[in-house]
Amino acid sequence: MLMLLVFLILAVGCMVIDLPNLKGRQKRRDRWVYFILWIGGLAAAGCTLLKIKVPSPLLMIMVIYKPFNDLVASWF
Repeated sequence: MLMLLVFLILAVGCMVIDLPNLKGRQKRRDRWVYFILWIGGLAAAGCTLLKIKVPSPLLMIMVIYKPFNDLVASWF
């Protein structure tokens, strides 16, 4: 738990350093991408530090494409 707290403090420190570079009206989309990637990275690091097992995204891709793969396989 202490590692997670240290990680969050470091993450907020890095965010405070990066945010002034993203100010301005033209960088609105850049801010959105920055925050989406930032949240994804924080979630991944948090899960690693708390030793939470997250299923692989490859499994979701396999579930989505398996019916299509079966359909194409039945044609040949």
